[in-house]
Amino acid sequence: MDMIPQECMNAPFHSTYIAKNVQSEICQTLILKQNVFKAMDQLEGWCSLDKASILVDLVLALKPHVVIEIGVFGGKSLVPMAFALKHNNRGKIYGIDPWIASISAEGMTPEHAEWWNSIDHEQIMQTLITRIGEFELNDYIQLLRKTSEDAKVSKKIDLLHIDGNHSAETSYFDVTKWVPLVRSGGIIIFDDLDWDTTVNAVEWLNTHCIKVAEIKSTNIWGIWLKP
Repeated sequence: MDMIPQECMNAPFHSTYIAKNVQSEICQTLILKQNVFKAMDQLEGWCSLDKASILVDLVLALKPHVVIEIGVFGGKSLVPMAFALKHNNRGKIYGIDPWIASISAEGMTPEHAEWWNSIDHEQIMQTLITRIGEFELNDYIQLLRKTSEDAKVSKKIDLLHIDGNHSAETSYFDVTKWVPLVRSGGIIIFDDLDWDTTVNAVEWLNTHCIKVAEIKSTNIWGIWLKP
């Protein structure tokens, strides 16, 4: 931590020094979010600006070393967190997604399955890789083209974002596999907790973790604290 100059230790100089630093941090965060929102315009996905703003705030506050995202698709929630990691000058986000249509559609209703099977997953992934390079985020992102079941991360997780396949079986598997790997005091974010198919996953989270918030935006998602 930077030392406070001696002349700032006494009022009113000390309060002025603090006010200027707070104002500077706020300005830096606003500029960061402006850059994040511009980047999101170039990405596929459904993360709202409100959610992205909160994700950025969480990364800035926690200063995590290891962030895991299950279900990346076009990177619309992964990239905002990576921007915040870069701002912190520490940490890496591991984005886990197979980018295979049949796996995205597995266990979904016929309507949702038809939509997922119509999407060119390879193009979505390659576009994301290109954008990551353009945003100069390669040092802060590692994409793992694997299913949640096959992926492995050896380090303790500081921040976990689960937004993968929403079928009952897969969503329950994701929380029961990955949440135990989160360190005590770490944060878990679970998307679309209002879906009928995610009821068991949400119940498991409520039983094993402390629910901090439920946010209603374009969808409903929640934040939990790992005891």
